[in-house]
Amino acid sequence: MAVYLGVMRTKLQVTLLVIVNVLVLVGCGASKKTASSDSKVDQVASSPTDTCGSVRLTSYTASNSGWCEFDRTASMLPDFVRAGLTVAIAEPWNGSSYGGVSGEACGECWELSSIDATRIVMVHDLCPVEGNPLCNGSHFHFDVATETSQVLNLEGLDEGSTRRVPCPVSGNAYLQLLDRNQWGYVRFQVLNHRIPVQNIEFCATGSTVYYPAERSGGAWAAADNGSMFASDGTGGRFRLTSAQGEVLEMPNTLTYDVAKGSFFDLGAQFTDQSQASGNQCKFMPPQDVYVDGYGGIDQVRWMMNPWASASPSEVSSGCVSGTCLRVNGMGSGSGFHIYYRQSFVPTIFKTLHLAARTASGTGTVSVTLTGDSTSCTSTDVTLSETWAETNLDLATVCSSSGPINAVTVYGNTSLTLLLDDLRFVL
Repeated sequence: MAVYLGVMRTKLQVTLLVIVNVLVLVGCGASKKTASSDSKVDQVASSPTDTCGSVRLTSYTASNSGWCEFDRTASMLPDFVRAGLTVAIAEPWNGSSYGGVSGEACGECWELSSIDATRIVMVHDLCPVEGNPLCNGSHFHFDVATETSQVLNLEGLDEGSTRRVPCPVSGNAYLQLLDRNQWGYVRFQVLNHRIPVQNIEFCATGSTVYYPAERSGGAWAAADNGSMFASDGTGGRFRLTSAQGEVLEMPNTLTYDVAKGSFFDLGAQFTDQSQASGNQCKFMPPQDVYVDGYGGIDQVRWMMNPWASASPSEVSSGCVSGTCLRVNGMGSGSGFHIYYRQSFVPTIFKTLHLAARTASGTGTVSVTLTGDSTSCTSTDVTLSETWAETNLDLATVCSSSGPINAVTVYGNTSLTLLLDDLRFVL
């Protein structure tokens, strides 16, 4: 089980901020814990389906066999899976994007986008609620394998965009035989399937009488009526139902000579019944920096980092609307960053808009966008007791900067600043 610190990427006063605002995040690891009610929220957030939606992301070191119990290095699986591009899905959504029972998410594929890249990933593991508060259902959540995190250039606690997609598999679906005995008990997992598996049945060779397989954690078992799989049995075939309702009678017969640990070719593959189409998911950082609250999602928001005598608070009086920021103690040598966890190229937006005034009197502040070892051109904003709007043309002020992760305001004169409607505009 991995533990992450919410490291704040700012240019000034990082140490002080971390001391005050350290957030301990627990990744799920390859946990075999069962479902629990610990730390569950009253209402589980909605999840994306075939339309792109928001996902919160952490990362952990995955094993080759996670809660779903299929070997992600198996030769029939797509290259991206064997390269480790897998995720653990938060427990409230373990029934897949189709809303089935626990375990249906195993083997489901998602298109996952960060600020820097887009990749297809496969669900291979579970992030249980117990011990993992970020997986409790407050926001749709993946705990991604380290390999996935590296490819997407994630920072440890991030937001992304995702949608379900049919797995880009080739060939047939397979069984991985996890356990079996001479009396006909067989425990197995399905892998390399295009659509999540909703139901599995089995029958004896030459028979049309099917018996239900049982869910067994993330896998399946033929625990009863499995005499055809015994050492003296004639073998059996399987009937699979996809989460989309397609029913496939698999042609190949599983016999006793297929040993535990082997992979068995079922002989057929699901088709995508939805034929969903659409543009690739693209994630952008939240445009609202502070508009009646800090922009972003639960646990991944724009956040304030003041220095020197600057002292911020959120107030609800004297604002443009709703709430706004009041920063006492602005002056030479004082100021603040409002930062985001991931860096991004500022010119993906057209302008930075803000409304500002003083609590009393007049003065100026300097506004710029900053990142690790980079800064846009600073803009001086003249303030009075009346709200005034400012728009920074990012193509001009950030024409030669690198990626940024903060809106930075420096004090020039002693004043109390009120700031509202701070947002990026496309």
